[in-house]
Amino acid sequence: QKEIYLNEEQKNACNKVISEMFDQNKKPYMLHGVTGSGKTEVYMEIIDYALSQGLDSIVLVPEIALTPQTITRFRNSYGDIVGVFHSQLSERQKHDVYKAIKSGNIRILIGARSALFAPFNSLGVIIIDEFHETSYKSEKNAKFSAIEVAKFIANKNNISLVLGSATPSVESYYYAKKNIFTLIEMNSRYNNIQLPKIEIIDMKKEE
Repeated sequence: QKEIYLNEEQKNACNKVISEMFDQNKKPYMLHGVTGSGKTEVYMEIIDYALSQGLDSIVLVPEIALTPQTITRFRNSYGDIVGVFHSQLSERQKHDVYKAIKSGNIRILIGARSALFAPFNSLGVIIIDEFHETSYKSEKNAKFSAIEVAKFIANKNNISLVLGSATPSVESYYYAKKNIFTLIEMNSRYNNIQLPKIEIIDMKKEE
């Protein structure tokens, strides 16, 4: 596992969540980080701390982002304690993942919205990346919003809930401003990488 260097904004984001992990009545954290601000590094630092305290973590990603690269990145850091859960698994595979969670062999679960219901013994952190994505709402029966379910689980069991996005909805920003969410902002890009230059071209004027 290579050493992760965090900038000041990332450290502040981690410290806010970590310092309150065992506090009662904490609010969900809305991590608003510009594209390339290094949210994944922050998630991993929070997961590291949770592990050191004997706590398990769930990381939800949009279905489109549930790629081998995402899974490999976590497995490179944490090895075999990382499990994967999504609707494309067979019933047998789902059963095997649940069994590994219950026996403590899986401590970090990455998945789509259904991963929220995994039977962890000592869940301490739920992270929902790009939480504005529509794939977190299930239109099939049973219909549910992963965000609302996660808020309920976190509140009931005193779990740290981190909602990350580069483009949060107006509604969630309103919650942050009203102090229903704890707002954490990261406005700099990781390792000071410059944002790409964007140029608007009027195609009517192009040949």
